[in-house]
Amino acid sequence: MKINIYTMLKTLHFAVKNGKSISSAMNLLANSAKTKQEKKIYTKIYDDIKNGYSFSKALFQHKLASLDIVNFLNMAEKGTNFRLSLEKLIHYIEVKNEFQRESESKTSLPIIYFSIASLIVVGVKFFAVPYQISEAAGYHKMVRDMVANHLHLAQVMTDILFISLVLVASYFFILLAALFSQSRTMQAFAKQFALILPLSASIVMKFEKFILFSMLGEMLQSGISFQKAMSSAISTTTVSKFQKAIKSTLDIIKHDGKFTLHPHLYDDLEKGLLTGVGSSKQIGSVMLEISDRARTDALRLSSSFFRLITVLSILLMAFAVFIEYYIVVLTQLIIQKGMLDATKTGVFN
Repeated sequence: MKINIYTMLKTLHFAVKNGKSISSAMNLLANSAKTKQEKKIYTKIYDDIKNGYSFSKALFQHKLASLDIVNFLNMAEKGTNFRLSLEKLIHYIEVKNEFQRESESKTSLPIIYFSIASLIVVGVKFFAVPYQISEAAGYHKMVRDMVANHLHLAQVMTDILFISLVLVASYFFILLAALFSQSRTMQAFAKQFALILPLSASIVMKFEKFILFSMLGEMLQSGISFQKAMSSAISTTTVSKFQKAIKSTLDIIKHDGKFTLHPHLYDDLEKGLLTGVGSSKQIGSVMLEISDRARTDALRLSSSFFRLITVLSILLMAFAVFIEYYIVVLTQLIIQKGMLDATKTGVFN
């Protein structure tokens, strides 16, 4: 059973806000759990904390949270106001979940159309064609040959449809996995594939920037230092361009004491917004604005992508319906025509 990390953190925040420690709050969650599985997981986290594990490490060990959430909590545990950090983390998750809900509302139709087209492909390839061949077996050779040629073309069209379905659906599901997969490994692999494909590469970059700057902004707003927040971001993002840019920024700060605006992280407008900004909280506020801008761009690009996929899935489904008509209806017409031609030519005499 998968624990809803957002619900758990909300309850935890409520308990901490009312004076409970992390271990006491987890013990409270375990005692008030609605199912045995929930109680078991909360008890394990409670035991880990009692045995000296940090809360973030316990979550990571039991694979209950994504890496960005674990890193955020890890930074929050290092001397800042944990209650405030938890509040900022919850807001970060809410923004992230809202993006997912807005995107998922555009993905249901393609999935339906892909499913219908796939069912038709399976039905045609493994049932309709063999059935029509067996039906034609009792007719004259001339009729059988006409039906065989007709069904051969149907098989070719079905193969084309199958390959098209695999290509379009793979493209679609790779992007979905890159954006929303709950598996860290699957999401990392999907992102690497998506980054080399047209359209999806831009969406993933904008989405990653939205998540990255949302996390950085909330961290800085909660009192985590800039260097600690940026160090955490290196292990959170899986986009190598962003990782290198963050490492370069930290190296310059370490050796020269200067805050630089790397071109892989900021465009000209964003550089202008950050120029002259003083405190970490002010930088965090601007980073949240940058995150919101990247979110808007990611939604716009993903909406265009999902519209394109929807149109393609409709066309593929229409093609699948045509193939079904071609086999079920036109085969019977071919048989009738073959019978008439054979009668006229005196084949049956």
